[in-house]
Amino acid sequence: MKRFLAMAGLLAGLLAPWWSSAAAVDGITTADAIAIHEAVQSQLDALAKDDAASAFEQATPEKRMLIGSPDNFLRLMKEQYNPIYRHQRVIFSHPEVVDGDAIQVVRVTDSESRVWLAIFWMQQEEDSSWKIDGCQLVETTSVSI
Repeated sequence: MKRFLAMAGLLAGLLAPWWSSAAAVDGITTADAIAIHEAVQSQLDALAKDDAASAFEQATPEKRMLIGSPDNFLRLMKEQYNPIYRHQRVIFSHPEVVDGDAIQVVRVTDSESRVWLAIFWMQQEEDSSWKIDGCQLVETTSVSI
């Protein structure tokens, strides 16, 4: 229910422009925003190269334990997150905090020019690094030009 409410809040917030200021957003510092962007971008880059180990490393330890292995992770991405796995283009919004959760929304254009919102739940680890704790894909009615 918590994630549903977070997603509803995000979708309502999508009416705001994508190009808002780069200052700290809802308690996320500029440094954290950069680190969150880099974590998600690193996973996207690794997936583009079929580098399962590097993509898997961007997930939280809990998610890695649940998934089991880099090979399982890559299979999951291919089967359930194909728009992310084989994206053409991505546009990042600024990360924000919704109900105490750090969220990174990425607009993803898939190989068929359909547009999706990938909502990444982020978690800051004890070493201050940011890891991906889950993702939800929401298909839009938009088509990329």
